[in-house]
Amino acid sequence: MKGYVKMALVVCLLFGMFSCSDSYEKDDPVIYVDAPTDTTMLYISNDRIKLGVDLTLGGAVTYLSDELNGGENMVNSYDWGRQIQLSFYSGPWPFIGPNGEEPAPEWVSLGWNPIQSGDAGGNRSQTVFYEKRGDNVIFLRCIPMQWPHKTGVASECFFECLYTLKDNVIKMEASILNDRSDVTQYRASPQEMPAIYTNGPWYKLVTYLGDKPFTGQPTTTLVDKDDSKGWPWSHFYTPESWAALVDDSGLGVGVFQPQVMDFNGGFHPGDSFKGRGGEKDGQTGHIAPVGRQILDHNIRWTYTTYLILGTVDDVRSFALENRELNVKWEFTNSRESWYYDGGAKDSGYPIDGALKMQFNRNSSLVSPVTFWNASEAPVLEIEGAFTTSDGNLDVVVELQPFSGADLTSWLNWSEGSANVDEEKRIKKDKFPSKYPIRHTYTLVADGKSKKHRLSLTSISSYQGGMKSVKLFFNKPGQANITKIELGK
Repeated sequence: MKGYVKMALVVCLLFGMFSCSDSYEKDDPVIYVDAPTDTTMLYISNDRIKLGVDLTLGGAVTYLSDELNGGENMVNSYDWGRQIQLSFYSGPWPFIGPNGEEPAPEWVSLGWNPIQSGDAGGNRSQTVFYEKRGDNVIFLRCIPMQWPHKTGVASECFFECLYTLKDNVIKMEASILNDRSDVTQYRASPQEMPAIYTNGPWYKLVTYLGDKPFTGQPTTTLVDKDDSKGWPWSHFYTPESWAALVDDSGLGVGVFQPQVMDFNGGFHPGDSFKGRGGEKDGQTGHIAPVGRQILDHNIRWTYTTYLILGTVDDVRSFALENRELNVKWEFTNSRESWYYDGGAKDSGYPIDGALKMQFNRNSSLVSPVTFWNASEAPVLEIEGAFTTSDGNLDVVVELQPFSGADLTSWLNWSEGSANVDEEKRIKKDKFPSKYPIRHTYTLVADGKSKKHRLSLTSISSYQGGMKSVKLFFNKPGQANITKIELGK
């Protein structure tokens, strides 16, 4: 056994925070991996689908097939930045390794970026624990590498993945367990939850764009054959929280992330490659749900994402049956994906019953991107205690309406265009943006916990679909916020 892997497992068991998933006990059998030079695959399957992880690449998914679609592998592994794998982002920017290692110039802007497969220089991440339970469950843990470094910089964290198959669905429970020596609370960064890369036959990107989610409205094809679209990746907003990549027959894989409505996706490199190619070819389809998160130096953060194999209707039906209403946030043991701008910060992880904030003048508290109808939520309720030097606090509530721009994306209009200015004009005329709505409320800030009920009905432009909330503070102070809710 390589000493590094053995030492990593010892560290893993010594730190209480680095225990297995709740369903896995410390006395469960442990299988060691000696980083073999040849691919070592571990598979789970049922009558319909088959999933395989590569234990020499941190347990990244390199195989996924559907018997209904011929049983061909859908996952692209042209390089180690692809696959279906975990990747997380935080500061500093750039991230310098513990021995002064500099990131590669082309990746310097990524900052701290542990990735499940390995780094940009071909150094593999290390699988330190894995277990297969029956035919349909895999659990694994790895030490990821810093992707931007080509010199083998291991990350001060562990990744854990629990994959469970049921019918045509894979439930993926993914965790990052940090133990960083740098204790700085860096700003929230976009997190891929996770990144999905398919082979060339699965090129057609489909989702729902609109302000009437789950009412049977038509879907939108963002990337199709011979449309000059796909690369660079498009960024889009979908209130149904799913997207799918399908082939010419209409079969493929969809991604449903119930906490996320911002996605990236597309096809690389261009039209002539759509519909063909294998797992080692450069052409690839891509989907990634993207949510912002603060990753504290000691955090354990878990998200659950579903991969659904089949048709677009299969993916959408699953999303409808499993959707979540994301307009009530209780900060019992989590930030619930809220984050800060303008110098505000909190007491750090673990979150213990409240967001214990310190804020400056013009600092802000920002919600995750979500969706609600104004008519169904006339009140914004903030429960908690605010403290300022004079006992009062003006809070500017900023609400972002759904707009025509959410029906498309800039890249979907500009790719391949001979006249970008004309495309920009068309988008502006046909898909206009809406400015945020702002209204100021005065709160009692005497340090005592209260339910602050802020009526939104007096704001004339508060109508239709809404996407997010942002709270600006007019002076320095502190807050212990236990709940935020949009409702009646």
